[in-house]
Amino acid sequence: DRSSAASDVYKRQGFFMEKNMNENFKKLNNRVVDSLNDTDLEKLNYLLSKIKDPTLVSGVGGSSIVASFASKILLMKNMIITKCVEPRDLKYFKEFMNGYKNILACSYSGANFGVELAFDNNLRHYLLSSKENNEKGIISLNYVCKDPEKSFISLAATLIPCAILLNYYLDNDYQRIIDSTKEYDYNFDVNCDAFEIFTGFETLSASKYLESTMVEAGIGIPVIHDKYSYCHGRSTLSKTYNNIAIYFNLGTDLDKLLLSELTKYYKEVIVLDSKPTLLSEYNLLVKCMYLTKYIASQKEKDLSGVDYNPIVKKLYRFNKGVW
Repeated sequence: DRSSAASDVYKRQGFFMEKNMNENFKKLNNRVVDSLNDTDLEKLNYLLSKIKDPTLVSGVGGSSIVASFASKILLMKNMIITKCVEPRDLKYFKEFMNGYKNILACSYSGANFGVELAFDNNLRHYLLSSKENNEKGIISLNYVCKDPEKSFISLAATLIPCAILLNYYLDNDYQRIIDSTKEYDYNFDVNCDAFEIFTGFETLSASKYLESTMVEAGIGIPVIHDKYSYCHGRSTLSKTYNNIAIYFNLGTDLDKLLLSELTKYYKEVIVLDSKPTLLSEYNLLVKCMYLTKYIASQKEKDLSGVDYNPIVKKLYRFNKGVW
């Protein structure tokens, strides 16, 4: 579920995506604003508020980022137990679902096989999607996206549902969301062996976006570090390779210590300031989107028209057999 209406576009164009990354970034803010204005937010907020019990949240590709953000929204707003899981994991987690009452599947198209996997159980089924689903037993949490992007790497398709969820968390104060959806500029030499990303629970969605996009667009090799785990041996990697650090900075004592040392061992340390709030994490996600745009541009690649591996055509629609 990585691009907007990906399956339909892939069928029409044989996986060809126009190289229009700059156009999609120019439209990003307007697409978020239009969705917030066109979606029935009152209805969607009401349905979200009714999720009262322990809930599994699932999504694949770009929607795994949305699922991560949704899991935290429900945890912090509804004060319930949540767990974010990959669709395939549900096959092996099924016998341990007794403590959960709901599952929320996140999917832009609402039609990939991951959604079927998410709903192959006796839990209460919720679907967060741009497409309304009227099937019996599915509670549809749909948002509006009138101008879907044609892109291999989804931008609006990832950011819009996060904005919709954040609006619920902020009690319809969506001007703060719009103010956070702005352009960011970078200036550094992107050539390196790998990008090491320093993160934690409070910045998880942003780091998932970086990891997913770097891999899927082929613009770099990402390594994800939990900040405290880095203190217990993971620093060896920086002595062996010529890497760039991407550091999500909250200004804590640990952040200050790490930042004072990292410049000695990395080619570059890209510091992205944030706070331990959901609004700041949303803003950090936007910053990371523009960071990947910069890296792609410097490497003369296009996030919308990725030179993908031909194996994608065989793997994308896998929906049967043993998982």
